[in-house]
Amino acid sequence: MINYVEYKTDVLVIGGGLAGISAAMEAAKNNVTVTLVVADKIFSGSSFSPYTWGLGIIAPLNDADKVDLVENIYEVGCGLVEKDLSYTLVNNIEDRINDLLDVGVEFKKPNNLMDDNTLIPCFDKKHRKWYGFTFEQSKPKLYQKIKSLNIKIFERHKILKLIKGDDTFAGAIAINENNQIIYFSASSVVIASGGFGGLYKHNLNTPDINGEGLFLALSAGCELINLEFIQFIPGYIKPKYKTIMAERTFKFASLEDPQGNNILEKYLPEEINAKEVLIERSTHGPFTSRLKSKYVDIALFKECLSNKDFQGVKLKYNIDVSTLNGLLIKEYFQWLGKKQEIRYNSEIIIAPFAHASNGGIKINRKAETNIPGIYAAGETTGGMHGADRIGGLSTANALVFGTIAGNSASLYAKKFTNHVSKSFVKHQLSSFINNIKVSNIDPNSIMIKVKDLMWENGNVIRNEEKLEYSIKEIKKMEKYFDYKYDLSYIPSIAKHIQANNYIKLSLILLNVMLLRRESRGPHYREDYPYQISDFEKYIVVSQGQDGMVKYTFKSTNKDSQ
Repeated sequence: MINYVEYKTDVLVIGGGLAGISAAMEAAKNNVTVTLVVADKIFSGSSFSPYTWGLGIIAPLNDADKVDLVENIYEVGCGLVEKDLSYTLVNNIEDRINDLLDVGVEFKKPNNLMDDNTLIPCFDKKHRKWYGFTFEQSKPKLYQKIKSLNIKIFERHKILKLIKGDDTFAGAIAINENNQIIYFSASSVVIASGGFGGLYKHNLNTPDINGEGLFLALSAGCELINLEFIQFIPGYIKPKYKTIMAERTFKFASLEDPQGNNILEKYLPEEINAKEVLIERSTHGPFTSRLKSKYVDIALFKECLSNKDFQGVKLKYNIDVSTLNGLLIKEYFQWLGKKQEIRYNSEIIIAPFAHASNGGIKINRKAETNIPGIYAAGETTGGMHGADRIGGLSTANALVFGTIAGNSASLYAKKFTNHVSKSFVKHQLSSFINNIKVSNIDPNSIMIKVKDLMWENGNVIRNEEKLEYSIKEIKKMEKYFDYKYDLSYIPSIAKHIQANNYIKLSLILLNVMLLRRESRGPHYREDYPYQISDFEKYIVVSQGQDGMVKYTFKSTNKDSQ
C-alpha cells in the first residue's frame, strides 16, 4: 500500500518564477483556491536568476509601434511565429507593467532612452519602451501580494506526473524534500516551470530549469513546438562560473587561446572582417545563424572543443569598459564588481552557455494546450517568438501569458469542478509507482553524461554526424532503467525519474535538430548552413498513448492574428 497525502485545490500552478506567480495571482483574484508548487523556492528560475543583475522588459512606444514590433517579431523569428500569440503578447505588455506598478514594484528607467543605444533590444532595429526589473526590490512586494490573496505555497515539491481522467486534467503526483508522496487534486493546472537549459553542461540557468515541465505536458498528451531553437550566450568559466557576459562590450574585446593568440584569425573565413563581426556581435546577446556575427560564436565554440583542458577562450578588453556610457553596461559592471567581485581586467575565460528556450509547450492565445484543464505560460511555452527572440520579450511573455493562463485556468476550474474519487486517486498512484523504472547505476552520472553530449553536439554547431552520435550514446543509457521500483528506492525516486526524463527529453531535442536540415535563427547546421524556404514549418512533437514520440512538420499560418 502506498502512503500519500492529498491536498485539494481549484487551480494548481507549477513554477515559482514570474509566469507562475502571475498565473497564481490572477487566478486567485477570481475567487478560486490556488496552490503554487515550486521545485526549489518561490522567486526561482530565470525570472530571478543569480547570474545577472536583473531583467529588461520592453514594450511598444505607442499603438503604431505595436504593429512595427509584431512585424519585427515575425522577421526575427524567421517566420516560425504564431502571430495570434505575438499580437496577444504585444497588446498586453503595458497592462502587465501597470499591474506590477500597482503591486508596488519599481522599475529602473533610463533618463535618455533614445540616446542610449545599449537599450535597443537584442535583434531589434529601434528603441522601444524599456523597464529594468530588479530582483531584490520586487520580491517583498510580490510576496506580500501573494499572501494577501491566500495563495498556498509548497516549496521544494517536485511534480512527477500529471493525471488525467476522461482525457481532462485531474491532478498531479508530487514528492517533497522529505520523500513524502503527495497527490494534488485540482480542476486545472498551469505549467510555468521554465525552459530546458539545464540539459546542457554549461548553462545560465538555476538547477530547477531542466525541461521537466515539458515532459510532464508531453506525457499528458500536450504538444510541443520549436524545441530546436535554444539561445546560447557567452558566459564565464572563470573567475566565477556561470556569470553572464556583457555582449555590448564585444567590440572592445579580443578573444585569445591559452598562448595569447587571437582565435578569430584562426577560424574566420578570409572574406570576413574580424572588427566588423565583433561590432555586430555587440548588438545582441544570443547566438544567431542569421547574421555574420555568427562567426564569433562558431570560433568560440570550436576553440572550446579543440582545447578541452582549458575549457574556454580568454576574453580581454583593450579599454576600461566599466566606464563606458550606456545604462546596461554601467549596471552590468556595477553588479559584476559588487556582487561577483570581478573587474573588467580580471582574467576572464568564456564559453557558450545554454540560456533560454524559444520553444516549448504549444498554446493558443488563451494559454490553453490541446488537453482540457492544462495551461502553460512563460519560457516553458513556444510559438510567440519563433526562431530568434527579441531581447526584453521573455520577461514580458512570462507576465502576459502567466496572467492569461491564470485567468483561463480559474474560469475552467469554476466551470468544471474536479470530483474524482478516492479509489481513482489510489489507482493512479499505484499505477504510477508500480511502473517506475529505476537505474542500476547512479542517476547523477547519467545526467552528467547527457549534459556533456548535449553541450558538445547540440550546441552552437550541429551536424548530422554529431547529432546521430549523441542519439546513439543516449539510447544506450535507456538500458540502465531495467529495475522495477520498490520501497527501498524512495529516497532517490525523484532522481531516477529526473535522469529518465533527461534521456527522453534530450533524445527529442536531438531528433528535432536532426530533422531540421537547414540553419535558422539559433539552429545552425554546419552541414546545411543556409535557411531554406521549404523548412518554414514548425516541428510539432507529440506522444501517443503507446508512449511513442511523433514528429510532425506543420505549415505556419502567416496571416493569423
